[in-house]
Amino acid sequence: MDDNPIRTVESEELLESPDGGMRDTVLIADAHGAKNLCAGMVWIAPGNTIHEDSHPFDEVYYVVRGTAEIILDGVRSVMKAGDVINIRSPKLHRVHNFSDEVFEIFWCIGGPMSELPGVEEELAKWPRVDVTKGWHLPPS
Repeated sequence: MDDNPIRTVESEELLESPDGGMRDTVLIADAHGAKNLCAGMVWIAPGNTIHEDSHPFDEVYYVVRGTAEIILDGVRSVMKAGDVINIRSPKLHRVHNFSDEVFEIFWCIGGPMSELPGVEEELAKWPRVDVTKGWHLPPS
């Protein structure tokens, strides 16, 4: 366990979905000493949709960059930079980036990573990529 309370994207592994359309990093989790939540960042490439899921805990998104559509239990809404989205458990949710720019969110789930069925096992299969290179970085 790392006792440093400050986490950075560069300090954690960056994972890429098998289809290459999503990147994810877990910044706060059980491994960091968190007992009641987990949190991280997700980037979705233009034109991509991330998998649909639900959790036994509430989740919050903060949109850092871009515009995309969230589908919550079949109801579509557009999210944009600066928005905060409350995803109440156990709503099914997925995100579609219909825009031509990267969509970036900070996510926080109100429960430990170890209690999210199948998540750790799924992420363990995703390839690790170089956090300093690639499509997820903001334009310079």
